[in-house]
Amino acid sequence: MEHIENMTRMMAGSLGLEEPWYIIGAQFDEKEMALHIHVGIRRAAAIVCPKCGAQTKRNGYESKERIWRHGDVMFYPCLVHCRRPKVLCPHCGSVQVNAPYERKNSRFTLLFEGYAMLILADMPIAKTAALLRCDEKSLVKIMRHWINKAVDGMDLSDVAMLAIDETSFKRGHKYVTIIIDAAKRRVLDVEEGRDAETVKKFAEKLTAKGGDPENITAVTSDMSKTFLPAIADNFPKAENIIDKFHVKKVLIDALDEVRKAEQKAVADKKELFRGRRLFMIPEAKLTNEQSAKLAEMSKRYPQTGRAYRIVAGLDDFYASRTLEEAESGFDGLYSWMRRCRLAPMKAAAETLKRHKDKILAYFKNRITNAICEGINSMIQAAKRKARGFHTFEGYSSMIYLIAGKLQLAVPKPF
Repeated sequence: MEHIENMTRMMAGSLGLEEPWYIIGAQFDEKEMALHIHVGIRRAAAIVCPKCGAQTKRNGYESKERIWRHGDVMFYPCLVHCRRPKVLCPHCGSVQVNAPYERKNSRFTLLFEGYAMLILADMPIAKTAALLRCDEKSLVKIMRHWINKAVDGMDLSDVAMLAIDETSFKRGHKYVTIIIDAAKRRVLDVEEGRDAETVKKFAEKLTAKGGDPENITAVTSDMSKTFLPAIADNFPKAENIIDKFHVKKVLIDALDEVRKAEQKAVADKKELFRGRRLFMIPEAKLTNEQSAKLAEMSKRYPQTGRAYRIVAGLDDFYASRTLEEAESGFDGLYSWMRRCRLAPMKAAAETLKRHKDKILAYFKNRITNAICEGINSMIQAAKRKARGFHTFEGYSSMIYLIAGKLQLAVPKPF
């Protein structure tokens, strides 16, 4: 090491060492193919109590040398060794002194953890573990520590509009509820399950982090029997908005029922089955070729074609520029659905009628779960990154990491 200029200073800087901490020495183990760095603290150095800051007396060292994993050096694993000192505090008694480069209860240096978090934001856990040559469980512990620290420190005092959605966690009908700040487009909370209790838990967290449930002016969600009453109970002054994408899903599902029923009754069943996806494309997004094909199929299959035109009518309704125009459009659409002689569409009309006020509330605030849909694509990426860890904690931490816009206090390696 003495032949490489400033090598000792480079190592000390990488570990964040300042006097009285110093590099004792370093050796490369050819059998292990790893670099070992030994760190010490000056014997004569005065150390204050790490708990209360009082002047102390030295009280020896810990009985066994501790080892931490650091960032690779020249592509070789790097391990940091140290026997940390103890002090005798007049107030706290015997206290262990931590090294500058460590986090309590972690066997990785702070800079290693910062590098790991940087990679985890873009790579699956398994690949990150292979790249860093460490086990996956250790990475999950690192991630959970820094994510939980950032989430606990969130300031939610300015949150006024929310979007609530659910997404699958794993097979077997396992779900998580995602609470999103509709203005800043960031995940505020991830709760296990999708019942009313998830909304209540978030309301409690909102209060604990400087927010006020009574300051929430609008909440958009689906029309589930769990979310809607829970929103009304926990955010009493909020406008309850049913997300337009979930409204459209009601009509799309009804359209599909009409298509399936007509498919059973016609001779060329395969043709209608093969064209089912065409009837799912919004009218405005059809190419000229698709538009011509759809017109031809609508003539051949009139019931499915009629149901498709109703779905297109919903898009026209959501194009309304004012609340008054929207009210008139809703009544016209409802009347059309009631008179269409298509049982699934008539049932869908009654579903919309029951939620008329909450559907029309969109035209007062114009917030939708499109925010959720965009974040949900990120969440699906998170699911792939968290593959292999079948715990809610690991999954939720990954969601926060990529969609929470968190201010992580982890040291930055670059």
